[in-house]
Amino acid sequence: MRVQEHCTDRLLDAGRELFARNGYDGTSVRAIASKAKANLGAITYHFGSKHVLYYAVLSLLMKPLGKRIHFSLLSERPPLDKVESVVRVFFDHIRSNPDMPAIIIREMASGRPVPKLVSETMGEVLRQLSSVIKEGQASGTIRAGDPLLLALSCVAQPIYLNLARRAIAAAAGLDQGDAGVFHRVVEHAAETVRASLRAS
Repeated sequence: MRVQEHCTDRLLDAGRELFARNGYDGTSVRAIASKAKANLGAITYHFGSKHVLYYAVLSLLMKPLGKRIHFSLLSERPPLDKVESVVRVFFDHIRSNPDMPAIIIREMASGRPVPKLVSETMGEVLRQLSSVIKEGQASGTIRAGDPLLLALSCVAQPIYLNLARRAIAAAAGLDQGDAGVFHRVVEHAAETVRASLRAS
């Protein structure tokens, strides 16, 4: 059993790295098996197909993010604090999963339908965030506006700043691989979101 689990983990790790580097279409079963030092039939044996392995990789990236955001919104705090916590969770999760931006960029550029897991996770995040924004609007702490669009604007900050991090590093010299720069970017994004939502 442990040997099988170890092989499954190696396949997932290899899949993550290769899907991030080459995309789904550019990654072959043979390349994944070779990278994982596994038999060519290991993917079929453990996952059934490359597609199922890819979905498992997406699940490793998206499900923990959805859970972390859900729990960050459960606490008894002012709505603006909850929204800020979502921004920080996005940054922290992506920093902990550095291959996530490349996989998401390649997925968006593929032209394929958005995987159900991704759309469901992001849809739930937006629903929860919209609810918190409505709560803040009702209490007078968050400005008027369409809660869904305001929620989209909030998550756009960490998503854009992470997906475009290589271009930002090249153009602006802000390398988020540096801990100090990363901290500056997170604090800026958190304050920008707060300022854009704060009732005047």
